[in-house]
Amino acid sequence: TVCSGTTGTVTITGTPNATVQYTVNSGANQSVVLNASGTGTITSPVLTANSTYCLVNVTSNTTPACSQAVTDCATITVIPLPTATISANTTCSGSTGTATITGTPNAIVQYSVDLGANQSVTLNASGTATITSPVLTANSTYCLVSVTSATTPACTQTLTTCATITVLPLPTASISANTTCSGTTGTVTITGTPNATVQYTVDSGTNQSVTLNTSGTASVTSPVLTVNATYCLVSVTSASTPACTQAVTTCA
Repeated sequence: TVCSGTTGTVTITGTPNATVQYTVNSGANQSVVLNASGTGTITSPVLTANSTYCLVNVTSNTTPACSQAVTDCATITVIPLPTATISANTTCSGSTGTATITGTPNAIVQYSVDLGANQSVTLNASGTATITSPVLTANSTYCLVSVTSATTPACTQTLTTCATITVLPLPTASISANTTCSGTTGTVTITGTPNATVQYTVDSGTNQSVTLNTSGTASVTSPVLTVNATYCLVSVTSASTPACTQAVTTCA
């Protein structure tokens, strides 16, 4: 049994010094002379599919030469090379990411992270392995190096595919407020990541929210005021997929 893309071996044993005729995949007759120990070894060409060798006859080296028809066959079994592919998710800065490898069940995959040293993971019986990255603040690229099957013999294929865990920056927000006269309304302006949703409180009350426009701005008009009013930001959540959230503690 051999791996696809390699040669195989057929061994014929019999009467020492005899000449054996055989066919390969029902092709034309070929011949090999057994050695003094009664053995002949045939190396196949490079194979990508099974190849069957069948004996036709054997002729002795005696005088007179004696021949006998033979009908034994043997097949070189070719194991397909294992495969593997990789994909990665998108995550928020300060979080972990995930790289998913799929391929030949139970195969061992070697990979590198950001061109570092080779690491390995074994695919499960469904042909999947999930790798969790450390906490990331920048993109991280996972590249496959090779995949080796769990067969006997083990077959290895070199791989060059990569996948990048994309890291989204955390959204930001800041707040400012105007000065107004007693008996009038005031205005609070929040600026930050476009289309983000900002949670805020007024005078330490319950959380309220506002969505920034495509320019990253939102204006909140207060009710009529007779005393100062304090607006404090609580958090900001991006409109990305996935949505990224950052706590914010500034007040105005």
